[in-house]
Amino acid sequence: MNQTGRSKVEEANLQPQHPLPGANPWYRRAWPLVLVLVLAGAWTAEALLSTDSPQELLPNQRSWTVMGTLLEATVYRPATAARLAQADLEAVHLAVLEIDQLMSLYRPDSELAALNSRAGMGPIEVSRPTFQVLEASQHYTRLSGGALDVTVQPLVELWGFYRVERTSIPPPLEIQAVLPRVGIDRMDLVGTEQTAALAEGSRLDLGGIAKGYAIDRAVAALRARGVPAALVDLGGNIGVLGQPPGERPWAVGIQHPRGNELIGLLQFRGGAIATSGDYDRYFEVQGKRFSHLVDPRTGWPAEDLYSVTVVAPNATAADALSTAAFVLGPEHGMALLAACEGVQGVLIQPSGEEGNQEGKEARLMVSTTTGSLRDPAVSFALEPGTTTTVETVEERPEGSALADCVWPIAQEAE
Repeated sequence: MNQTGRSKVEEANLQPQHPLPGANPWYRRAWPLVLVLVLAGAWTAEALLSTDSPQELLPNQRSWTVMGTLLEATVYRPATAARLAQADLEAVHLAVLEIDQLMSLYRPDSELAALNSRAGMGPIEVSRPTFQVLEASQHYTRLSGGALDVTVQPLVELWGFYRVERTSIPPPLEIQAVLPRVGIDRMDLVGTEQTAALAEGSRLDLGGIAKGYAIDRAVAALRARGVPAALVDLGGNIGVLGQPPGERPWAVGIQHPRGNELIGLLQFRGGAIATSGDYDRYFEVQGKRFSHLVDPRTGWPAEDLYSVTVVAPNATAADALSTAAFVLGPEHGMALLAACEGVQGVLIQPSGEEGNQEGKEARLMVSTTTGSLRDPAVSFALEPGTTTTVETVEERPEGSALADCVWPIAQEAE
């Protein structure tokens, strides 16, 4: 580990490693068939090429497969800086590859694998990025009352979500037997030594926070390179830098989790977006869906929501809070997001008969806090003709402001 916090693996040797076919180590969102659809591309070619200015920003795009999902980056540079833009794009790729190298559950040479294999054997020194993610995860566990907990791995494994085929529910007694191995108090961090230790029988899964952190690292790399505007999309987690040409806000569409139609359009001028939902990895038993988003407190998959989309100042926060709010459910998830300064959320939940989670309609709930992102312009509008209903929380509940809700550690990424 060097002073910059990079792993000992040289960047030139960083290569993505993939698990067995059908398995996905970053299981929160597999491929970008998710609720968030990037619409910023509608502003690119036709609108931007209409100018005669050689300094007009033009989009440069590339995509890769990494962390078990699709990484797509758009970097805006003048036409005269096309070669520089290609180097920018490769910097994005390397930044995300490094997080995969450090934190993949499926790579035997990752720091996460080393930490899990030494559970109960004392602390090990980890890189600065890994320590930042573990430190941030502790914060969001406490903030959410345990709804987000990176020690959830034994429960997710028991439910079979690391396997290709899942067809049955674990016996309740087995779930109860595994629960004592889960809990953030079973992970010990020492900041002065940058070490981490796990209690015997515990294991970590960073799938609910590491992809957001990877985006923050990629955006930080672009910022350090002087990129004026960029968008990084990692499997539906989105981070942006600057503003797109024409002073337009960034815009994403929220797709219905049980269909292909768009429910609404979310526009924002800074920060990041993440979505957690039950549409990605799940199995059904007697018509009931069980998703990979397991509640660490009960041992059972969360089931009251279709999805949660969060806008936050950084992607680490958006990723962690979307997972936590999904597990908390409609009432408590909305309360968490409404109480967080600088955070806004869209919660989609079933409508119709109680227990029916497969209908084409969904009740839409929009949280709008009195806080703001770096730029306060965040708006949401329903698509014309949509049949969803909307409930809006206009103000933060009195006395519930959480000034330290968004953990700032990811903003320090180099």
